[in-house]
Amino acid sequence: MKYYNLYVDGTNDFFTYVDEDETFKIGDRVAVNFRNKERGAIIIKEDIKDKFPFKVLPIKRKLENEISFDEKYIELLLWIKDYYLCTFQQVFLAALPGNIKIQYYEFYRLVEHCNLISIENNILKYFKKKEIVTKATLRKYFKNNEVNLFIEKNVLVVNPEKKIYFDFKINENNLILNDEEKIIYNRLKVYFSDKLKISKKHLEGKFSKKEIEQAVKEKTIELLKLIKTRENSVSNIEKKDTIEDVVLNDEQKKAIEEISNSKDLYYLIKGITGSGKTEIYIKLVREALLENYGSIFLVPEISLTPQMVSRFQREFNQEVAILHSKLSDKEREEEWLSINKGDKRIVLGVRSAIFAPVKNLKYIIIDEEHEASYKQDTNPRYNAKLVALRRGYIEKCKVILGSATPSIENYFYSKIKNFKLITLEKRYNNATLPEIEIVDMKEEEDNFFSKKLLKNIKDTLIRGEQVIILLNRKGYSTMIQCKECGHVEECEHCSIKLSYYNSTNKLKCNYCGREKTFSGVCSNCGSKNLNFGGKGTEQVEEKLKEYFSVPMIRVDSESSKEKNFYKKTYFDFLDKKYDIMIGTQMIAKGLHFPNVTLVGVINSDVILSFPDFRATEKTYQLITQVSGRAGRGSKKGKVVIQTYQPENYVMDKIKNNDYEGFYNEEIESRELLEYPPFSKIINIGISSKDEKNLDIISKKLYNKIKRDYVEIYGPNKSLVYKVKDRYRQNIFVKGKKEDITHFKCELKVILKAFDSKDCRIIVDVDPINLI
Repeated sequence: MKYYNLYVDGTNDFFTYVDEDETFKIGDRVAVNFRNKERGAIIIKEDIKDKFPFKVLPIKRKLENEISFDEKYIELLLWIKDYYLCTFQQVFLAALPGNIKIQYYEFYRLVEHCNLISIENNILKYFKKKEIVTKATLRKYFKNNEVNLFIEKNVLVVNPEKKIYFDFKINENNLILNDEEKIIYNRLKVYFSDKLKISKKHLEGKFSKKEIEQAVKEKTIELLKLIKTRENSVSNIEKKDTIEDVVLNDEQKKAIEEISNSKDLYYLIKGITGSGKTEIYIKLVREALLENYGSIFLVPEISLTPQMVSRFQREFNQEVAILHSKLSDKEREEEWLSINKGDKRIVLGVRSAIFAPVKNLKYIIIDEEHEASYKQDTNPRYNAKLVALRRGYIEKCKVILGSATPSIENYFYSKIKNFKLITLEKRYNNATLPEIEIVDMKEEEDNFFSKKLLKNIKDTLIRGEQVIILLNRKGYSTMIQCKECGHVEECEHCSIKLSYYNSTNKLKCNYCGREKTFSGVCSNCGSKNLNFGGKGTEQVEEKLKEYFSVPMIRVDSESSKEKNFYKKTYFDFLDKKYDIMIGTQMIAKGLHFPNVTLVGVINSDVILSFPDFRATEKTYQLITQVSGRAGRGSKKGKVVIQTYQPENYVMDKIKNNDYEGFYNEEIESRELLEYPPFSKIINIGISSKDEKNLDIISKKLYNKIKRDYVEIYGPNKSLVYKVKDRYRQNIFVKGKKEDITHFKCELKVILKAFDSKDCRIIVDVDPINLI
């Protein structure tokens, strides 16, 4: 008899149940009685107590059509719950596709592969008959030269009837194959193994129950059950070469060797833009796959996935599962099940892909690790990078973080040897870094485009090359103000100015999403004399068309709402259907366009004005990343950065590609002010529709949680004070790691008993956005 703590669906706590016959294990999905109703539950952990002040109900049965979870997977979810001070329900719903249900495929297979000639048993004869195929059939799935190669190596055996079967008795240790041949060999094994699986229904229809039971008893066949998925990982493989002929340079080879041979778990690859980090990742993932290991590869934005999907599918075909927010619920469920079943061992996706149930996991790779989008901004407010590090620790798999501009915290950790640092200082294929020019916009007549930028665009277009223009503001303008009465159009539900979108003729709030048709007149006095202040990507596109009549494409979150927008845009620009791409930060990282030789940065100091200790870091990273889009091929690249603060030290560091100098300035400031990585921080957000009540509750909470071993500031009004009719205040907590850990334990107890009186309290551990 064992006692377990269970998570019961739809609850926020764990409940104790008894396993009377010790038939269940941690991670099983089971049925229990809960408040006189049958509910689904997950076994979370064993309860070491054996006496309870209440009646302990028994676990009823295992839920057959639902997935059981690995104990290490449950351990990871529990860690997220405790670290980020959220409920298990929130973590569980974030980790899995909604309402995932499964179907099982029951089948019989041979336990031992018998010699074809010596078979007497009718069932075994039937199995062996299923194994044999004609050469014509095999060529539907494999190339002729692949079939002939493995006939020569006696892996495929031609019997007297000129038909082919797979020799499962071969000694794989003595089989000499190159990387490409190993992948083909593994596909052959899967193909023939699948042929030797005969469905339960089919076999029981062909043979008597007694014959089948006798074969099972003799351990010549066995009954198995697998999760049924829609895709078949072998039959849908495209007939094309699986491996690109990529020649790695010495830096890349050394990086791969260090990661492959080292016993360290955590790595930081600091490689300049265009240094070929992706090729390192691909090589490591390929080597892992050949050894039957799985990998997770995270990218920060969905806009990067068309490029990466194309690259990964060329290498690994149907071994790749794609997970991102644009998938339908059904598509996400199918991918998740195929990963859980083991059909797909490589996962490519955004933040939530860190939860993918990859079998035999060897690598978690996080590309552009500095990106803020790895942090979830709704509950559970996890950071995929930290979750990856924890998963690496639990599953003993290697975690690789990569960036040309690492986050200050992670570069610091590499300096103190928490991460193994690998540096790449050369661009791939000997490409050179672009020339960077800083333009002081205070001396320019046109506040959109400097003379220098316009001239460079013209020269680039004349040469038949492409241009990327970055402005990290979407829409047409960020505010509309009446020149007659001074009225500014604001959101009725948020304390924020409405942005104008010319493409839809709408005024929109970028916080609550509410929008209304723009009438063209001031809503206060009716004047048409309006000023469109704060330029956005739409306005830049409009102005640019006044100078150049060439095909342009705009990429921001408003223009990219169609499901396949990113894929189509990426390949269209790669195919040179557009000469200029204008966009927000989503075009700044990871994208590889060999014909782009000019990058222009409009209003580069937008982020510098934010009241955030990471403002200079974010500015350096964004501009350096977009600069890296220029000159990635054989052609020389150039970057023109327009700024009103050319004297700011960050501009000098960007111009000289001096990350080390920038880091030294930043880390000195962080240490002086005791900001991360020299401390841990928590932001507690309190909101209410009642402004007076919010003030009372915020002060009451502050007094409850105030401790002298951590610094606590507030309560202060949020920078955007009202969002969706809710007023917002923040309490900011800062302290040493061990003190914050202790404070979180106390905070959890306080919040559980705290009467918030219609106030919503949100705890953000390690916040990225402090606005």
